[in-house]
Amino acid sequence: MEQVKHVRGKLLAGAIIGAAALAFSISGERYTMVTGRDVLSIDLSALAPGTARKYGYADDAGRKLRFLLARGEDGQVRSVFDVCRECYSYHKGYAISGNELICRVCGNRYPIDRMTTGKASCVPVALAHREDRGIAKIRVADVLAGRSLF
Repeated sequence: MEQVKHVRGKLLAGAIIGAAALAFSISGERYTMVTGRDVLSIDLSALAPGTARKYGYADDAGRKLRFLLARGEDGQVRSVFDVCRECYSYHKGYAISGNELICRVCGNRYPIDRMTTGKASCVPVALAHREDRGIAKIRVADVLAGRSLF
């Protein structure tokens, strides 16, 4: 009986730790952690036109690699890392305001419909994805390829 209580305690502690690891925040914005061995699968049903959501993936060293999924007014889903080519060294990422991404360093604003084109040298770093029946599929290798940005 004592052993059963010990196992239950470990399971409960593991569940609490696991739940805490499902989300983290930077600058007050919440990121949803996703996991996967080869492919990250993210349900897009709650991603309405003109909105964006932030996600994170932890590499083997525990470093959080951040990215965004956004659905434009045209219904197309776009994916970028939460960094830009010029400002990434500051590790600030983007704020989401209405249907725009705003660079936290230079202040450039990107409407979701055109967020992959950028302005001047501040350009969101693209992240490849594909859609399959309402699910965004992102290869873990593609996320890890952006590790140097964080």
